[in-house]
Amino acid sequence: MQAEVVDLLSGKGKFPTEQALVLAEAIDMAIEKTQFVTVPILDARFATVDVRFAAVEARIAGLEAKMERWAVRMVIAMLVSQTALGPIGMGALDTVRRVLSTLVH
Repeated sequence: MQAEVVDLLSGKGKFPTEQALVLAEAIDMAIEKTQFVTVPILDARFATVDVRFAAVEARIAGLEAKMERWAVRMVIAMLVSQTALGPIGMGALDTVRRVLSTLVH
């Protein structure tokens, strides 16, 4: 490849031969040190990202389940508290009060 680059630079680019040679060597060195991204490398990187996304989705699913359980508990607590403060709860409290008063006297 270097000979073709030297010919191109010295012919069409009108570079002196020494400069064309040095530039061609620099291009070769740059290409040798370059890490090209190939399809297998890209596939491996995508697989890593997919694994990370799967882990995040699993955590989110776990959090969603916890939030659903928490919401159900809150609804139950609200229903129990409303019942305790409502007429049914007051009636139950009155009954307990009467039973305790008969046991104490």
